[in-house]
Amino acid sequence: MFTGISTELGKVAEFRQKSDHVEVKITCKGVLEDLKIGDSLMTDGVCLTVKEFGPDYYKADLMKESLDKTKFDSSLLGKFVNLERALRFSDRLDGHIVQGHVDGVGKLIGINKNVYRFKTDRKICKYIVNKGSVCLDGISLTVSAESADNFEVSLIPETIANTNFKYKKIGDAVNIETDIIGRFVEKLYRNDKKEDLGSLLGLN
Repeated sequence: MFTGISTELGKVAEFRQKSDHVEVKITCKGVLEDLKIGDSLMTDGVCLTVKEFGPDYYKADLMKESLDKTKFDSSLLGKFVNLERALRFSDRLDGHIVQGHVDGVGKLIGINKNVYRFKTDRKICKYIVNKGSVCLDGISLTVSAESADNFEVSLIPETIANTNFKYKKIGDAVNIETDIIGRFVEKLYRNDKKEDLGSLLGLN
């Protein structure tokens, strides 16, 4: 579990296709402190399991599901990614509850000073609500406007300066994770409606 507060920018140094997965190497420094094999590291919004690390890098594997759902491909070579260590129970929850399970990809379609507008699939956008939280490339952000297939977030200067948002340009892709609470509420509501219908039909 994560908070969506990036602590460091890493760089994608390798993106290697293996038999049934991709191996990535990320160069970094701060997130390596006290790191162990098997630890989780949020990498541009994706929860990756560390399989190898050294003084200035770590390696992890991306399986097909992650490659299908995220923006990760060889075009990220040499680019910066937002990094965050997994949340400890003693930590403050400064962002919001983030799992590192990406729902899909969005595209940056507008920048107006500190306001960034993104377009994405309607199936994803239905979980994005005004004043609610959304995680973009691992960063917890507050939605400032939304519609059926696009939304806006307003970034404070601190966030722009310390994340890869300072490098973003129109057309760039971002990994999107919607708020898990909204999805739980929808599931509970759906199940309740089914139970009510079953009672009416005498099926319960």
